[in-house]
Amino acid sequence: MKPLALLIPGLDGTGEMFYRQIAALSSRHRVLAWKFSERSSFDFRDLVEELGEGTAGEEPGSILVVGESFGGTIAMHYVLAYPERVSRLALINTFPYYRPRRRILLGRRLVPLLRVKRLQSIKNFIVDRALAHEGVPEEDRKVYRRIVQLVNFGAYRRRLELVQQVDLRPRLHEITVPTLLFASGRDKLVPSIADARFMASCIPDSTVYEFPEAGHALLLTPGFSLAEYSEATGNRQRS
Repeated sequence: MKPLALLIPGLDGTGEMFYRQIAALSSRHRVLAWKFSERSSFDFRDLVEELGEGTAGEEPGSILVVGESFGGTIAMHYVLAYPERVSRLALINTFPYYRPRRRILLGRRLVPLLRVKRLQSIKNFIVDRALAHEGVPEEDRKVYRRIVQLVNFGAYRRRLELVQQVDLRPRLHEITVPTLLFASGRDKLVPSIADARFMASCIPDSTVYEFPEAGHALLLTPGFSLAEYSEATGNRQRS
């Protein structure tokens, strides 16, 4: 039986954003793009327990764990909780501590307003322009807009609160599985390259891959294939 690839979503919580990566990963893995339970009261422990229950019974040291953006913080928590289950860790445009504090505070305050259709339309227009500027095709932007409609607002707001709380910097050295760090140079939400380089300086067996022209939505960027890197190991930096 193929080993499991556990794909942990970002703030959307749906797992749908991995759709471009699933076919290639499926050649070597059983792919599980996780959709979190729709609830508005939880912490990191709850999220990790949910993943832990959903991946129980896998062969020791077999799971490829992938975390994108906020999902990367959950992925790191998962690896710290279940190191014996994991073969490799892949982190995409993520962070151990979210440094733009004012941005996250503003985001939390604006979430309730996104229920207003006109404001949703403005937000969608801004995001669509940003994705287009990053080279994401119109077809994928349409899929992105559809996925956003699936997001549970209560859970989304709670995930933003957890972004504000997370600080894994003191524990990065405890992550001993081979780790791949993917970082975009034009990421407007996360200082991805700076954070990836910092995490690589702390995680013993890590590799940084930098994409200077890509934005935060690296998963949707034409030409990016997570499967091409999933077997890579070592402690070197590429760009």
